[in-house]
Amino acid sequence: MSVDYPWVMVLLVLCLPPLFGFMAQTRSVSALICVPADGVSRAVDLIVRLLAAGAIAATVCGLAGLHRGAGTTLRTGRGAHIVLVLDRSLSMDEGLALTGQKAQLSKTAAATKLIQAFFARRPNDSFGLVAFSTQPIPVMPITDHREAMEAAMAAMRQKGLADTDIGAGLEAALAMFQADDPLASRVLLFVSDGAGRIPDAVQADLRIKMLLQRIHLYYLYLRSGDSPALSEDVSGRNDLMQPAALNAFFRSLGIPYRGFEASDPGAIVAATDAIGKLENRPVSYHETVPRVGYEGLCYGSAAACLLLVLLARLAERDFLGVDTRI
Repeated sequence: MSVDYPWVMVLLVLCLPPLFGFMAQTRSVSALICVPADGVSRAVDLIVRLLAAGAIAATVCGLAGLHRGAGTTLRTGRGAHIVLVLDRSLSMDEGLALTGQKAQLSKTAAATKLIQAFFARRPNDSFGLVAFSTQPIPVMPITDHREAMEAAMAAMRQKGLADTDIGAGLEAALAMFQADDPLASRVLLFVSDGAGRIPDAVQADLRIKMLLQRIHLYYLYLRSGDSPALSEDVSGRNDLMQPAALNAFFRSLGIPYRGFEASDPGAIVAATDAIGKLENRPVSYHETVPRVGYEGLCYGSAAACLLLVLLARLAERDFLGVDTRI
């Protein structure tokens, strides 16, 4: 609690006169024995004094600008800080289906629609978004503003770009975590329909950063057509462009990791559900609390006190039963 004009609070000394009865109306009698004992009147007198002092105090606090200052409060929920790394190469505009199956949605449309539903089921999470093709595009920093994130996801349904640079996309996502709460549970959700060669220097850098930032990595591989499976054996092969090779690299990072293969929207739902169950630990986060002004409450309280004092004044009678209202 604070005030905008502290010097106005000096006027609180004006509360003293009504408390000590300096402003009360007096009556002169020849002897106190003529005044009957009246406990109710004494109680009402005390209440009226307190109401008068309260009216003055509330008015002074209102004039001083009483308020609760802006700040942050610690909240606790269950969830994580999740950065979605979404492939936006041209191949993502193709239909999501294996050979011989009918594709109802493009890979991008299916992924964004179902991941948005995944986000909606996790009200305590914060989300960020990085799109990548030839270059990484940091679309949305980590935020808990759902409307902004939904708009960013909707923008991902535009026409895809050219090539795929997986290493640059992952590096951009890790850069978002550098400015994030170090105590948060950090999840990197990588969504792509293929793989690509990550240079050795970039691999070493990713390995160090993911370990230092305590990343939990999930690879959602959108398989379509006759694309190779994520579980293929690539040992002894020199083909580092296969999704299975990328899967093997992720497994070698020494961080919590799982790969999911999805060839239809139902498989994407199953994968996101599994991720949701794995990433459901307690998480603490700071929420901004705006300033709250109490001037209106102060003036309203002062008006209520003055109304009660006025009613008591209008009902006042002397001990002889003669109306002494002025």
